[in-house]
Amino acid sequence: MTPEERHEHLKKVRETCLASAEALLATAERELGKGVDPICFHLALLTLEEVGVSILSTINFMSHTAHTGKEELPTDEHIRKLFWAFWGGSMLRDTKFTKESIEQNRFLATTLHERRLETLYTDPKHPLAFDGRVRDGEAKTLVELARARLEVEKASELTEFEKGDVEEITWFFSAVEDVEHRKQIFSSTSLKKLAEVANGKEWIKWLRELYRKNETEMREYAEKELRRKKPEGEEAFAPKYRMRIRIQTPSHSIRNNAFVDWNKGVNGIKIHKSNRKDATKLTKGEILIDFTLPKGLHTNYVWEHGLFMAKTVVLAFNVGTLGVFWWNVQKDIWTYYEDIVDLEADPSGSIKLRVAPHKRLHVGFDESKLVLDQNAVRNVYHLVALFMRESKKLEEFLKEYAIGLTCFSKVDIHLPLEANAFGSFYKALKAATRAFGDWDGTSDFKEVAKKQLEKIKEMKDIDKTLDLGMALEADVKHEKHHSITLTEVIAMKIYCDYYMQLKAKEYFENLKEDQEDISMEG
Repeated sequence: MTPEERHEHLKKVRETCLASAEALLATAERELGKGVDPICFHLALLTLEEVGVSILSTINFMSHTAHTGKEELPTDEHIRKLFWAFWGGSMLRDTKFTKESIEQNRFLATTLHERRLETLYTDPKHPLAFDGRVRDGEAKTLVELARARLEVEKASELTEFEKGDVEEITWFFSAVEDVEHRKQIFSSTSLKKLAEVANGKEWIKWLRELYRKNETEMREYAEKELRRKKPEGEEAFAPKYRMRIRIQTPSHSIRNNAFVDWNKGVNGIKIHKSNRKDATKLTKGEILIDFTLPKGLHTNYVWEHGLFMAKTVVLAFNVGTLGVFWWNVQKDIWTYYEDIVDLEADPSGSIKLRVAPHKRLHVGFDESKLVLDQNAVRNVYHLVALFMRESKKLEEFLKEYAIGLTCFSKVDIHLPLEANAFGSFYKALKAATRAFGDWDGTSDFKEVAKKQLEKIKEMKDIDKTLDLGMALEADVKHEKHHSITLTEVIAMKIYCDYYMQLKAKEYFENLKEDQEDISMEG
């Protein structure tokens, strides 16, 4: 497509968007206050989205004409379109803007989209009459806002932008959408610079140059680290790197003071409760774990050592709490569709059908009411110590247990990995009993496992669960169907947890006795 053809196409896109927006909004204005305000509310939102598409299309056109090489900004995402409808146009024409203006419009776009979902569909748990789904005056306010934004966009003219301007704008919004970049963009230093220059475009230029400088420095740093001589003696143990990981839990509510004792007594590993508001959408909580790595660790080995440390602590959380702690949690556990409408019952599509599988991917953590408090964390500490001290001895257990957790976290309606997760936890239990000498690898494993676990408590359905493990293991060619749900997966995981908790207790009791014997001999 030639530049001229592209320009004509953009004009057609804009004209179509704005004509569509005008038709939608005119209908909303005409019907406002006639008992169909919820419909007017949604027509106003559609108006704003058409305005957003017009603005995004303009930006994409400018990127092409300026030959920036930037990927086009998507135009099919609801919140994105609303955000640009509110703020994007002014960005292209004004020079002054603030963090607050960005965040306010981002919040407004998100809130309106959420209100759209709340008012568009009937909630079976809290059904609302159609005419009661928007508040008094809510539709009128949104219609007036949409009119104001539409008129601004209709009055705007296509102008040529310099290559640099377009590059800065497209780079900025790409950077804002990146979580790590957004933190730096809205840091106190950055916002101080914005206040100093009092010009949005100048601020963006400064930011981009700063990023270029940082990237250069990071490259030089990496090259220097690769050439660094390995320190010796006490210097090798001096702290040098901090690695942070973010772990989610669907099983435990996290107490605010859960990690007080841990952080006082443990060097090199600090744990904090995350305060991210959106962390609880699919989980009960989230924790941040900071690892301090020594100077003697060469840069080439930071990744491997960090992974070892991270997995060791995370696995200890799983074993020590009888819960689930991992980097990510299951998402699509019962549905794969956005909505299903009954066209026969209502051609307008307002009647929704809600269907789900007979067996949902559900574990029942809510019913268990598990809590991560100081006592639970103390238990985790013992497991961390055991895994660190005996990492070689427990290598197979840790590997299989980690595979089991990975499979569990990825189980959803798209990827049924229940049997894989169950099988890995079963192998982990066998590896653990072999490592501690409770099973010789040839005798009846089921009897050995039952004998060990009965030391803790009576286990419901243990025979059935272990038999399932034996059947799965015997089916080498995977020719049979095994009825394994997440209930059986968690049951096998908990058998591993109980056994390792037992062994950790015995291990430290023996360690304490040995120390006392040495002391008495002394």
